[in-house]
Amino acid sequence: MCLIIQGNPKNISKEIIRKAFKENPHGFGLMYLSKDTNRVITKKFFTKNINKIFKTCREHFKKADQIALHFRITTQGNTDNKNCHPFQVLNQDNDRIDCFLMHNSPRLPSPLLSENMSDTYYFTKIILRPILKSNTNLIENEKFIDCIETIAQSYTDSRVLLLDNLTKSFQFIGKWHDHNGLKYSNRSLIPYQHTPNKKYFDDYEFNQDSNFGFNHYQQDINGLPKFSVAYDSEKPVYESEYWKNTDTEKTTPKDLEDLHVYLDTLDLNEIVKLCKESPELISHYILANHNGYSTDDIKDCELYFDETSKKEIQVDDTKPLNKVGIND
Repeated sequence: MCLIIQGNPKNISKEIIRKAFKENPHGFGLMYLSKDTNRVITKKFFTKNINKIFKTCREHFKKADQIALHFRITTQGNTDNKNCHPFQVLNQDNDRIDCFLMHNSPRLPSPLLSENMSDTYYFTKIILRPILKSNTNLIENEKFIDCIETIAQSYTDSRVLLLDNLTKSFQFIGKWHDHNGLKYSNRSLIPYQHTPNKKYFDDYEFNQDSNFGFNHYQQDINGLPKFSVAYDSEKPVYESEYWKNTDTEKTTPKDLEDLHVYLDTLDLNEIVKLCKESPELISHYILANHNGYSTDDIKDCELYFDETSKKEIQVDDTKPLNKVGIND
């Protein structure tokens, strides 16, 4: 699934963005209402570089009182810029108002006319847009919003976020979660906190997308459940299509480039764990950087493997060394 975070930009820390991108690396987008023009401002793109997201957030956070961020995991359609959220429902230049949509769930009830585009794209263009285009005032009709919620929930538990410049507000469809002044479309980044309240325990819905879960359970002397919560230490720090070369068991140039971008999202403990999980990958990364190769450049990564794969390297002390420390 994906993750939507909405609230005051001052409450959205760099660490929140880092964790959200780590769990949802297939696209980023934001939307907010401009205080100066009363237009909905949006930005979206697919990137492997978290620094691009940080830069975009710094640029737009200072312009917004309230903002929504979307971090995508691909379930339908291609992983590309077009399928990033938000999607435009209406445009003021042609439709009298601006209206944009973000979505979080495995599936919306919309036809998939192409394998290239997502269910959210078709829900926006085929279902929601024609209705609102014919009567834009429906966006402020509570019964209409309730109807959209019923439709959105017909396949799976869905969360939809609308922003328009008629109501000048975010409209939350589905079950959202409040934490530290922000609204989240799921609990994947919200640590579970135990409270000695049986009703809370009975009502608590375990979220399969979260990395938090029960790892111990017992009854205390009062008969109330007693358990602890921990991060799933068995799950690999990162699983990449490039890092699973089980056939060759060799690190590739693409591995190094992929790792270079991904390291921006890790803390010290995660890097230590990654060293234990993928020692050959980390060794190549260190060696390549130490010898002057740019691991953020796929061509340089290819050059590293090409130059270091020679079976016999003869070093002649009478000749000057090149930049990587071996003779031409």
